[in-house]
Amino acid sequence: MAGGGSSVEQPRPLPCSSLIGGAGPRAARLPCPRGPARPVGVSPEAGARALAHVGGPERRRGRGGARSRNARGAGGAGRREPVRGRSGSPGCVRSRALGETGAMNTVLSRANSLFAFSLSVMAALTFGCFITTAFKDRSVPVRLHVSRIMLKNVEDFTGPRERSDLGFITFDITADLENIFDWNVKQLFLYLSAEYSTKNNALNQVVLWDKIVLRGDNPKLLLKDMKTKYFFFDDGNGLKGNRNVTLTLSWNVVPNAGILPLVTGSGHVSVPFPDTYEITKSY
Repeated sequence: MAGGGSSVEQPRPLPCSSLIGGAGPRAARLPCPRGPARPVGVSPEAGARALAHVGGPERRRGRGGARSRNARGAGGAGRREPVRGRSGSPGCVRSRALGETGAMNTVLSRANSLFAFSLSVMAALTFGCFITTAFKDRSVPVRLHVSRIMLKNVEDFTGPRERSDLGFITFDITADLENIFDWNVKQLFLYLSAEYSTKNNALNQVVLWDKIVLRGDNPKLLLKDMKTKYFFFDDGNGLKGNRNVTLTLSWNVVPNAGILPLVTGSGHVSVPFPDTYEITKSY
């Protein structure tokens, strides 16, 4: 107050940073309100100068995009560099990951993708090969003929050194296996078995002969005067006078993919054994 007149002291203009939460780098980065956010009595020129002083340079520096200092390693990977426009002013910040360019297109990643795709294709083809032949009937007619039988009672050196019956059989096999082979059959494992019952055992099974027929071999079997490949031993005296010894030809189908089915031929033959030892009986 001066003299006899009274004057009201006008409030000082508040800076923009005070209006938005205080001064400092954080407050300076926030945009100032565009409206007339100034106290009553402050001239427009003073308010404009305050806004330009507080928000102008720091806002321009924030928009211009200073160089990022977050370097990921000693080599400068992940460094951000400003991109300048044609006029030379700083533009938008673009991230350039040095050392990571083309990481998804390396030889190792491409080889991994190709290997995974190849495995998927092979699995689909394998399943298709199996399912197209899973329900196929692989039984064919077989003709068996026994031409000679001889029976001996010898000491079994593989057991408790007791005397056991030993049989010798001469047989013929006729079969056409061509219909069994297809694109999913690798080979056939044929075997001739003898089944009979005795007083000690209700069922006895003995493999007498076997053969492997590969894909590409002659599938027609015309075998004459074949002898047993393995000894026909009984664990006692069950072969002597046995009237129901049945010979059956069976085979395992070995596929390229899938299960191994066990198939029995549709033909079999039953032969009686002699009542005495060391006697050859012809039919």
